[in-house]
Amino acid sequence: MPREYHYTFTYDLQATPEALWPFVSDTNRFNRDTGLPPMQLLGIENRVKRVKFKLPLINVQWDEEPFEWTYPYRFGILRRYVNGPLIEMRVDCRLERIPASGTHLTYDVHAVSRNFLGDIVIPLGIGVVSRNVFEKVFHLYDRIASRGGSVLDISHTRRLSSAGHAKFKVLSERLKAQGVDDNILDRLYEFIHRADELSIQRMRPYALADTWKLPRRAVLEACLRATRVGMLDMYWDILCPECRGVTADNSHLSDLSSRAHCNTCHIDFTASFDHNVEVVFRTNASVRPVDAALEFCVGSPQRQPHIAFSLVVPAREELPVTTMLEKGRYTMRTTSLQGSQILMATNEGSSNVEIRARDAGWPYDVTRLSLAPRLNLINETDNVQTFELIRTAWSDQAATASDVTTLQTFRDLFSTEVLRLGEEISVSSVTLMFTDLRNSTKLYRDIGDAPAFGRVREHFEILQKAADMESGAIIKTMGDAVMAAFRTPAAAVKAIWNVQQELTARGEPPLLIKVGIHHGPCIVVNLNERLDYFGSTVNIAARLPNFSMGGEVIISEPIRNDTEVIEFLEKNAKPNSLIRFQSEIKGYDQSMDLWRIKM
Repeated sequence: MPREYHYTFTYDLQATPEALWPFVSDTNRFNRDTGLPPMQLLGIENRVKRVKFKLPLINVQWDEEPFEWTYPYRFGILRRYVNGPLIEMRVDCRLERIPASGTHLTYDVHAVSRNFLGDIVIPLGIGVVSRNVFEKVFHLYDRIASRGGSVLDISHTRRLSSAGHAKFKVLSERLKAQGVDDNILDRLYEFIHRADELSIQRMRPYALADTWKLPRRAVLEACLRATRVGMLDMYWDILCPECRGVTADNSHLSDLSSRAHCNTCHIDFTASFDHNVEVVFRTNASVRPVDAALEFCVGSPQRQPHIAFSLVVPAREELPVTTMLEKGRYTMRTTSLQGSQILMATNEGSSNVEIRARDAGWPYDVTRLSLAPRLNLINETDNVQTFELIRTAWSDQAATASDVTTLQTFRDLFSTEVLRLGEEISVSSVTLMFTDLRNSTKLYRDIGDAPAFGRVREHFEILQKAADMESGAIIKTMGDAVMAAFRTPAAAVKAIWNVQQELTARGEPPLLIKVGIHHGPCIVVNLNERLDYFGSTVNIAARLPNFSMGGEVIISEPIRNDTEVIEFLEKNAKPNSLIRFQSEIKGYDQSMDLWRIKM
């Protein structure tokens, strides 16, 4: 005879709900920390996941409904067991803000036994063992969250073997010789030595840098160099645009395909370099072996931190909900209605907002709401709806393929890392700079071939150094001309400004450089066994140096309107040195607004 059991565990914690949320809502880590065995995903149908324990002697399977949650106050999950001692288990975790400071956490577990074994397992496993373990784990999370730490700060017993320790020491000496900072190597050693398996599976350099309070670029370049010497392995993860989970894990760029599929969301999508491809790292097996497939929960709110809430509302019913939002643009959608509603979270937005799901569709107006709004979710349809509020902006802690491939360090260390022939992957925005020397032929005639060649080669070195200083890279050289790529317009302008100053300081005869800078979307391809860019943005940027007389940079409208570029020019450009003009670009029908800057 089935029997239902109910357990409620409560804890008064020091940290706020939003500080605790990344810990308690990461059920993959929580299940591991509380002693549950690994799990294996068997399949997905209608958003319901069939899961089993990944143990040969325990053949327990269950169907797991999608999590429901509201950041940072509540999450819940329902499991219906196919076999084993349980029929069903439902978990509900609530974080209530204590007015003075801290959080009152309530953890409810409802379990239904299938047989006499369940009547033994549930009281013993949940009522006794879990009660003690939960208290230890929640207080551990509270201590870390209270001091402003992250899940990356959860350390365990030492995990490096003596051989792994020795290998790290040898390789770290090689990295020091390459200029990698001692502080980064010390932090990296402690992390690899003490971090749990889940943290080692996907080492995100920007997240590590933020946790360590070190420069992001320095940590990323250290990881690239560590990969080159064999300390780490580098992977190119394809991310789904909907759930933003990993759909493919590629060890080389040549394995990437722009056409991808997400099994969770059941969608096909086209990957882009600056949104859907993230570069992550794992320890090389010679330093510390990693089980990349190890997981203790196949879904959790923390796997989708861009979704503020995901809540089920029955047909013709409504549900009030309170959440916390960051400033910015959000999208409200439901599981079965087409389209979405646009919302903007601001300090001045409404504190009380009604959201109505209707068969007629969503309103066209942008709804403005506060950063701590109370929403009333109203389902006016005849079907159950899952309401989801999604932050539009992607996390800036992802080191995207676009970030990495525009670094000179990557180009130098991994020149053979290219897309396979015929593959084309888009990048929604990149800044391209083309340069050429003015009167280089005359230079050879005036001072002789050898001295002139030395000056030209020197100018290439100056360009590469300046690009590298601004997180850019030289893509290719064409005679005396150079093509370089940067992530932002300001980086390109700063780089070429430094180049011209350096060239002028090198003496007579002064080298004058003609420059054009443009920003826009491109296609990344494999050309002559190197990563290259193609498209209209490239064509326009390549033609801009033709308008320069030397010692001038020609910039397009996207560059001129960039706020960082405006600030830089206000501080560094001479008065009246910025001149606007219009001209036709070869191959384009309409004339373009361009700006000439005397450097």
